[in-house]
Amino acid sequence: MSTKPLSLELDNYMRYATSSCLKRMKPLQPKIGLATVVSPNEVGADKAEELHRNAVKALSNLGLQIIAAREIIDSDEDGARIGHEIAGQEPDAICVLYGTYADDTYATTVLEQCNIPAIIWGTNQFDSGSIAGAQQVSAVLTEMDRYYKLVFGNVDDEHAINEIALSARVATARRVLRESRIGVIGYQRIRGQTQAAFDEIELHNKIGCRVVGVSMHLFRELTKQVSDSEARSKWHGISEGVKSISVNDAQIIEGVRAYLAMKKIVHDMRLDAIAIEDWFEIIGIPNLGLSLLNEEGVPAGCESDVHSTLTLYLLNLLTGKPAFHGELLGILEEEDALLVAHYGAGAPSLAKSRDAIRLEPDRSSGRGVSVVYQVKPGPVTVASLTGRRGSYRMFIAPGQSIRAEEVFHGGVVANVKFRAPYREVLEKARGMSHHWLLGIGDVSRELIEYCEIAGIKTVVV
Repeated sequence: MSTKPLSLELDNYMRYATSSCLKRMKPLQPKIGLATVVSPNEVGADKAEELHRNAVKALSNLGLQIIAAREIIDSDEDGARIGHEIAGQEPDAICVLYGTYADDTYATTVLEQCNIPAIIWGTNQFDSGSIAGAQQVSAVLTEMDRYYKLVFGNVDDEHAINEIALSARVATARRVLRESRIGVIGYQRIRGQTQAAFDEIELHNKIGCRVVGVSMHLFRELTKQVSDSEARSKWHGISEGVKSISVNDAQIIEGVRAYLAMKKIVHDMRLDAIAIEDWFEIIGIPNLGLSLLNEEGVPAGCESDVHSTLTLYLLNLLTGKPAFHGELLGILEEEDALLVAHYGAGAPSLAKSRDAIRLEPDRSSGRGVSVVYQVKPGPVTVASLTGRRGSYRMFIAPGQSIRAEEVFHGGVVANVKFRAPYREVLEKARGMSHHWLLGIGDVSRELIEYCEIAGIKTVVV
């Protein structure tokens, strides 16, 4: 353990965290390869270069970074060489555009060089046979058990371009998750929640993440190194603009110490997300830290639930906003909605305003600082990852966060009206974890596509 004063290390960390967290909260910037295949014998082959340039321009206009092939592919040899060149620039996905009908081996040879998600694009130029070529290679890729997305539409077709952009975002999120380090403070499954048990090796194989164990002893020692004066000083910025505050000095110090200790662990261990064994020995103490880390772009889950923390991270990547670690807690009959709530560990920006937030001690232990509010109205997506080796599945349910009478007190509350009646939602959710993660906006299609790439079964409402 470092012998430097924690206050000095935290000053250094704050400079690091400002740039690091802002970087994490930026929208995904997908990088995809683009190769165009043709047959010299087909109508439209002479226009392939122009088609290729227009495709690059259309995709670039949506903010994608395009690694464009330097020439049109009309042979297996070209496919191998150009595919290798594109792969060397490490794109997140690769798109093969059919300029005309072409031998399916041209496309498959390109894809053999790149072990990343593929997009097959056929245009609606009738004479060229582009759609036929794309359809044909889809049969071959299915037999090869190779993941691909099939898109039909011209380069000026907004729907087709947006479909490719969606796939590119998903591929980028997949790459980020594959490179991630997920910390777990304490035991890696809390007492009484067997469903949260996970297979570390299988998670690495399936998603690519690395799980990093962090001792509870280290966390406790780091909290002790934060002085009372330092905690009080930090509190002024945390509580600014919040009108309803009912925590005492001891609870403030306890909550801020935990927050700063968790930040230092994230920094020192180069973590991208973190979970903590808070239930039940230290329940309430990490709430403020979990809330603020989520706000800063470091997904932070409670109850040592790695599956939920990964889902928080995925929702964060796809929406560019913090997500909330909730639980299925109740039914709102009159609103045909479900209550998704948990103790006060959600990011403050999920509330309608700072005025709507209350800072209170934990509802069950009376310790630490809880951030209490209702999630602001608007589109949301609920997701829940459950399973183990061979049984991973994700529940995906888009809906609307609505205002409703507060029926859960002392935590974060989201009243969610789904696209389907609540009884159908509950039926579909049978066999899933009670931890429901809530992201801002409808990213259900992105989640479905991510699961298809990762080989995770989906249960969609």
